[in-house]
Amino acid sequence: MVLLTTLAFFVGVLGVATARADISGGASTPTSTRMRFVTTGDAHTCVILDDYSVRCFGLGSEGRLGSGATANIGDAALRSVASSAAIGLGLRRTARAIAAGSAHTCALLDDETVKCWGYNADGQLGLGGMDSRGDAAGEMGDSLAAIDLGVGRTVQQIAVGGFHSCALLDNNAVKCWGRNAAGQLGYGDTSNRGDAANEMGSNLPAVQFPTGRTARNIVAGANHTCALLDDASVICWGANEYGQLGQDSTSSIGDGVGESVASTPSINLGTGRTALALAAGDSHTCAILDNYTVKCWGAGGNGRLGTNDTADIGDGIGSTIASSSAVDLGTGR
Repeated sequence: MVLLTTLAFFVGVLGVATARADISGGASTPTSTRMRFVTTGDAHTCVILDDYSVRCFGLGSEGRLGSGATANIGDAALRSVASSAAIGLGLRRTARAIAAGSAHTCALLDDETVKCWGYNADGQLGLGGMDSRGDAAGEMGDSLAAIDLGVGRTVQQIAVGGFHSCALLDNNAVKCWGRNAAGQLGYGDTSNRGDAANEMGSNLPAVQFPTGRTARNIVAGANHTCALLDDASVICWGANEYGQLGQDSTSSIGDGVGESVASTPSINLGTGRTALALAAGDSHTCAILDNYTVKCWGAGGNGRLGTNDTADIGDGIGSTIASSSAVDLGTGR
């Protein structure tokens, strides 16, 4: 769920050093504290600590740090990560997972609900409006409502894109909300969800997968979303200008009638190959395959696909995913 890895040093995004999940050290946090999980947005970073509390640092605008203010954290001694307070998630509430988007953040809580804060112009916080949260006093903690995803529904996993958010529910359904300009919500239109009243809860549909298939893992890029299905196949939808959906084309999926996720073929990863895990970047996608190799597709700029060139893969012009080589990680690796 670590999504957008473009880090801005000038606003203190890195704290003192790069943070990693489940290791000591990294960004400056209270003495003897270990980090369980880290996620990065465009210009902010959030960590879950060993007591399951959350601290965020970096750019503070729009409330993405959940501090009840808009000041940066981590860019000066007087605004250090160590001196910052844990984010208020509600009375006796703690975080079990966290995901950062471009300018918003979502946490999966210990009661299997989800709360989001930060920028909200597209409804990505899922609160039925467009007001940011976390940028003023009195907006966090019990004042921040958990997202309504339907009566009796709880959440297994969250994935956050640039300006959209998704949840894998207890019944293995997937619901997405927020910006939908490229069909990244997967509903066959380009209407945002969550930015007006009566769009969440039972009014928010589940993404429809091929008959008999359910999701077991979801990831989100800047403007696309992917699901690892129960048969270890992969389907992606949303923006596709670089082939990040893996369909050997550059046509978006999910942004119009007749482009349903349910009718989209699973990605051809190579003869007999299936996926174990997924990750999505801004405009590329990677999978760990069943033979423990890695394949990436989409935008190839800067060598992000690991193919020793800058060519895009999966756009119908360059190599197909099936014919592309796995990332060479070294002899025996």
